[in-house]
Amino acid sequence: MSASAELRAGGLDLLAATLGLMCGVPAYTPVSSLFFRALEHEFMWSKTAAAISLIALPVTAICLPFVGVLLDRFGVRRVAALSVICLTLSYGWLSMINGNLGSFYAAILGLNVLGCATGPVAFTRVIATRFDKARGLALAIALLGISIGAMVLPPVLAHVISVSGWRTAYRLLAVISFVGGMLAIALMRSRAASSNLDVPTLAFASLAGSKDFWLLSGAIFCISVASLGIVTQFQSLIIERGLSPAQAVTLLSGLAASVFASRLLVGRSLDSFSPQWTATSVLLLAAVGCCLLLLQNGSFAYAATAVSLIGFSIGAELDLLSFFCARNFDLRHFSAIYGAISFFFYTGIAAGGIAYGALHDLTGTYAWPLLLSAALFLVAGSLFLMLSSESGARRPQRMTARAAPIRNSNSHP
Repeated sequence: MSASAELRAGGLDLLAATLGLMCGVPAYTPVSSLFFRALEHEFMWSKTAAAISLIALPVTAICLPFVGVLLDRFGVRRVAALSVICLTLSYGWLSMINGNLGSFYAAILGLNVLGCATGPVAFTRVIATRFDKARGLALAIALLGISIGAMVLPPVLAHVISVSGWRTAYRLLAVISFVGGMLAIALMRSRAASSNLDVPTLAFASLAGSKDFWLLSGAIFCISVASLGIVTQFQSLIIERGLSPAQAVTLLSGLAASVFASRLLVGRSLDSFSPQWTATSVLLLAAVGCCLLLLQNGSFAYAATAVSLIGFSIGAELDLLSFFCARNFDLRHFSAIYGAISFFFYTGIAAGGIAYGALHDLTGTYAWPLLLSAALFLVAGSLFLMLSSESGARRPQRMTARAAPIRNSNSHP
């Protein structure tokens, strides 16, 4: 099939993945600060007490490879349906907490760990196995679901919290997650979403000898540290570079727009050009953006250009992770390997936030963190160039004849 024919044939699967990611566990991260603030005021918690709940992210990272094994063997439908129910119950639990921090931490842990199969580790599997010629663009479109949720939900939930309180807002999230998640599962048509008990369990020890695994994991870790470090300190960084708080907020919106655009542009480029050089080019632009931001002297236009270039790396990281995971490894083990590499992604988020804050405290400026990000983008780009070429990589094996993308009308079952 041509790329356009694949997109038409796989439209329902693409819609399902986009909807699932928009309503799944990734939807909570952009709105978590709204609930943190409301709970701090309600129960007189410190900011540190609420922020400690973020420990759920590295715990989730440890669990993701094993959840991936379940997805590969039992299919996205069964595992994601159970995860949707757990996610819904976790939101319900959060709506009923009475100020006990232990109960709050347990509910957040349940939301992230038990609800993780409503995120990219599950829904990108459907796309990666359903598409071939248009895989990069299809993955980008599906991952836009996360961006759409990040744009739509914050103002809606902020209004609900101001009018009806945070308990109602948590219950609304429960309804959105259950309805959206179950509808996404019902829309799936790919056989990859079903059980495949014949798939042998991935021996994670075997990944230790894979050059591509370590190269891709290292690249994703570097991107995560470099880009998320900037995001965690974004407003303070922009103000230090000579702009006003109002301009910093405007640039934050510009960053979100750049992330949105980059998903589509990078996804299409991965299909049309050399994937390795596409990844390297995007990261080179991000490094240039860091240098421009370092050198700018209070010019809003100058800073906006720099932020747009940096935004491309933030929008591309999950596209690159999903695409190269499908391209360079056995598709039968897509979710397990995706989960293993995601460990480095989540670890990078934590490392980036800590490193940026520590470097600023040590030096009194964001100049060194920006230089660190530029260097890490360049290292990540170099690692992508070292990945096996398509002809030399271990070709993805078809899960079944029906689950694999059909290349032409003469394909045999």
